[in-house]
Amino acid sequence: MPYLRLKIKQVLKSKLTWISLIAILICCLSFWVRNYYTSKSDSMELSTAKSNLAIQKKNVKYFQKELKQKNLDADSKKQIRKTLKSSQADIAEKQRLIKALKSKDWQKAYPIMIKEARFWLADADKNGSNSEAVAISKRDLLELQTLAKQHLPKEQTINPVKGSFFLIFVMEQFLPILVVLATTFILVKIFANDYFDHMRLGNLLPNNRLILSEFSTGSLISFSYFLVIFLLIFLIPSLFAGTGNFNYPIAGMNPVTREYTFIPMHQLLLPILILELLSFIFISGLVLFFVQFFKKPIIALLFSVLILVGGMVLPQFVVAERSFAQFIPMSYFFALQPVNGMFGISNAYAFADETELATYPQVNFTNGVIVLLIGILILLLLNYFVAEKAQKGIKES
Repeated sequence: MPYLRLKIKQVLKSKLTWISLIAILICCLSFWVRNYYTSKSDSMELSTAKSNLAIQKKNVKYFQKELKQKNLDADSKKQIRKTLKSSQADIAEKQRLIKALKSKDWQKAYPIMIKEARFWLADADKNGSNSEAVAISKRDLLELQTLAKQHLPKEQTINPVKGSFFLIFVMEQFLPILVVLATTFILVKIFANDYFDHMRLGNLLPNNRLILSEFSTGSLISFSYFLVIFLLIFLIPSLFAGTGNFNYPIAGMNPVTREYTFIPMHQLLLPILILELLSFIFISGLVLFFVQFFKKPIIALLFSVLILVGGMVLPQFVVAERSFAQFIPMSYFFALQPVNGMFGISNAYAFADETELATYPQVNFTNGVIVLLIGILILLLLNYFVAEKAQKGIKES
């Protein structure tokens, strides 16, 4: 405990801790500010309804003009009148939808929106669209049906401003990379100081106690750092825009059936935190190993960043790497993806040219726990052996 208290004081006094914390918050909240001002304009549903209304009004004018032509035969006039009647009915429906959306009367809006979603799904099937386009159409329909069934208002999840929705947004996009990068710098600084202290102390403490003490301290500090950011990113937007409904269904994927599903937000949080806890224990062990092995902080930092951040980003870019991504511990640092089944689908860094919807059921929560635990155990053994070798060198000298 004295060792832990000492290290916590060092971390709290370090400028690096506060600079990185503030930098991450500024980065995240700049996105929130952008989302906040975007939310002041019409919602996507309302903008689409207005656009469709304008198109139908133009169609009505066109068909009315066509009917005035003298050279039309009876069949043509009959067809135009039928199309005109359909467009006029569509205008009336769009006007009801716009009125419902403006007044946030979702129980009146949902039946119209569900009808439109069914139309677009049928159109995608009829035109032989690729599997991804059909899956997205099914997702949109299922989302509306789920919200209508649960009597929930539709929330802004693409550019979210409410605390819980914004937290999910940054966890999916970029927050894990920023926190891993910051904690790597902090851990290298902590462990590098300790390593040279141990070189001077020699054999005052057994290796197993030293390694376990450093391992657990680094894990606790790094996960606590993540939790602080996690909570602040939830609380700050919540002060201005509300917390959001934790029962709200969040889009996920059944990677086996390749069909979208919707999971209540509160069911995602605990698995995410479990994977993040194991991830930061793994990160602590890897950074400690590099610090002991290379003995030079700058080299340990470079290798740590290269492996940890590179291992997170590569599966998002390189499709070929996803076939064995389940064996890479860094695949689970984006903890939301294995939990909601969206690995390789939902991240902003994915630029793969895939015409068909590809899923990766092997990258899941259970495999994440197993792979990270095995990785942690291996790193514990490696750290012990490296420390043992270093102390033998001290004895011989």
